[in-house]
Formats: sequence, C-alpha cells, structure tokens
Amino acid sequence: MTAQTSTQAQVIPKFGEQKKAFSIDELKWLINAAKNMRDLNQAKGYLCSYFIPCSNPHGVFMWRSEIKNLEHIPDKNINKLIRPITKVFYTQSEQGPSQKVEFNINKWFMIEYSTVCVATCDPQKSRIFKLGGQLYLNIFPGFLHILRPISTFESTTHLAVKFIFSHIQDIWCSGDWNLTEYIIKWLAGVAAGRKMYSILYLKSGQGLGQRHYNRFHSAQRPRHSTRL
Repeated sequence: MTAQTSTQAQVIPKFGEQKKAFSIDELKWLINAAKNMRDLNQAKGYLCSYFIPCSNPHGVFMWRSEIKNLEHIPDKNINKLIRPITKVFYTQSEQGPSQKVEFNINKWFMIEYSTVCVATCDPQKSRIFKLGGQLYLNIFPGFLHILRPISTFESTTHLAVKFIFSHIQDIWCSGDWNLTEYIIKWLAGVAAGRKMYSILYLKSGQGLGQRHYNRFHSAQRPRHSTRL
C-alpha cells in the first residue's frame, strides 16, 4: 500500500465528522508546520475531512459542520475555499546537490487525490459507503424527528393521530379496514425512509376537503355556556 493510498484510507471514514467549521488558516498552519512530505498527511487529512470530489454531480462536496449538512461546489469555484497553498522542501541526496520538492494542496486535491464519489440519498446507509467497488456519498440530511416510544407522547398527540387515522379509514377508505391498514403501513414505510414502489392517488369531489376541514375545526372549537 502506497503512502497516498494509506492516507486516503484514513481520511475517508472521517469525512463529515468534523464539529468545527473549516478554516483556511488552520489548513495553512498545518502545511507551513510540516517539516517533510510525511508531515503533510495531517494537512491532507484535515482537508479531506471537509471536502470530497464527486463525479455525479460533477464537482466537490463540502461538509458544513455549522449546519451539519453538505454543500455542492462546482470545480470552477473550489479555488475560493481550497487555496493553492504551496510548501517547498529540499531533500539532500547521497550524491549531488539537494533537490527541490514543491507541494501544492490545491493541485494535490484536484489532480492527485484519487478518491472520487457518486452522490446518493439513502436514509439506511452510512455517510460514506461502497457498493460494487464504487464509493458513494450519502447526502441524506437525517430525519427531522427522533424516534420515540408512543407512550412518551401527550394525550393531545394521541387524539390528533386517532383523528387522522379515523379520517383515513372513514373518508379515504370508506370504512374498508384492509385498505386503511395498507395506507397506514405505506405511510410508515415512507417515514422509515424505505424506497416505495407505489404511490397513493386520492380523488374526491370538489369542495369535499374543505367541508371536512370545517368539520374538524368546528369540533375543535371550545363550547361556552352563557348564564342569564
């Protein structure tokens, strides 16, 4: 395994794990502090924990730790973030004068760094995964709500869910429990992030939805008694 391959194997799992925002000054400091080419692995690792090249869509994905999300950046704009910071080393050869070796972090990332991903969206996969030898970047941002036991919800939430389920059974499905159960399971599949191979098609007469909306809010309106 080459030194470059070893570095890539180390940084790939760390992409998207940084807690602090990317800093060009931090990257510059790591490069300037390097005393040899091997020391540059720290700068490479830092850079690759925020950026990963992508072939589809073409460009670079950046991990935005402050919002815990990914941003797609076209290649033509990447120089604004990955500056062409250069470091020069002089290596002493056994025979003859010392040799000059120049390292450019932008050139290394855009040309020499061989890790290239394909973007996908799958709630059941990790941030970085391989399938059939292809490296994939999972851009799924995560679920809006955390899964909780039903017993932890308030009674008002239970009543609201019961109302929705009753509406599905009585209005959508005309009282057909088998159809109601199918729809509830279908909605649960969507909420769980499964890929659905069917769609729900609803059709009703004009104004039907508005009448049920008015009926619902009429039922929720508090009743007051007036004492004469």
